[in-house]
Amino acid sequence: MNSTIQLDNLELKSARLEAELRITVQCPSGGVPALIDALGEYLPLVQGTYDHCLYVRQNGYQRFRALEGSHAGPENTIQTTDANEIVFTIPFDHDLLAKAFDVIFTYGVNEEPTIHIEQIWGSRSKYLDDKDNPNRYWNRPDADELHGSPGPVSPNKDSDD
Repeated sequence: MNSTIQLDNLELKSARLEAELRITVQCPSGGVPALIDALGEYLPLVQGTYDHCLYVRQNGYQRFRALEGSHAGPENTIQTTDANEIVFTIPFDHDLLAKAFDVIFTYGVNEEPTIHIEQIWGSRSKYLDDKDNPNRYWNRPDADELHGSPGPVSPNKDSDD
C-alpha cells in the first residue's frame, strides 16, 4: 500500500488494523435500495463478525447537464436530483474491485456513476471480554434503537449454503 503512514505493526489493545479500499458511490436516492441490496448480495461486505456492512449518507443532490453522446442527449438545462452516497470497504484485491464496478454498473441507475476509491486503514475489533461494559449497546436502555431494526437480507451468491 502506498501510504506515508505505516500502520502494519501498530499494537492496539482493542483492535487491529487492515489495509482496505473504501469505495464511495453517488446515487440518486431512488436507486439506493436496489444498489445496496446488490452490493450486499454480490460482495463480501464483512467487518469482523458482521456482513452487509455499508454506510449511506443522505440528503445530498447531484448536479449535471447531459452532453452529446449521453443517453438523454444534449440538454440545455442543468439538472439536479436528490442523491445519497453509499460507502463501503473491501479488501485490497483487484478482482474484487472489478466485481464491485460490475455490480455498480449493473444495478446502479446512472450511466456515468460517480465512484471514488481510496486506500485506507480500517479497524477490526479484537472482541474483548467486556460484555458487562455499561457503554455497550446491549447494556443500555436504548439497546433496541442502537441495534437497529430488521431489514431484508439477500443470501450471498458466492456462499455454499
